[in-house]
Amino acid sequence: MEKTTKSQPLDPAVLSPAVIDAVKEHVFRPKPVSKYPCRVCATPGATDGSDGLCWVCRRLKISAWQGSDAHDSPGE
Repeated sequence: MEKTTKSQPLDPAVLSPAVIDAVKEHVFRPKPVSKYPCRVCATPGATDGSDGLCWVCRRLKISAWQGSDAHDSPGE
């Protein structure tokens, strides 16, 4: 049987520092978020992932769900 040897670590200077800096800048740059008018109150502030609601209307919806869940639960 043949003995296997550990491979040598890669040279850390494979990429130039300028390329590494450019990639870091691209990755960590803030991404623009598209804003749309809210379906309920029409204020600009709804995003793609917010069901078409601004943050205020979304919080009201969540609070209403929590209130209805507590109201619908069987009494003690």
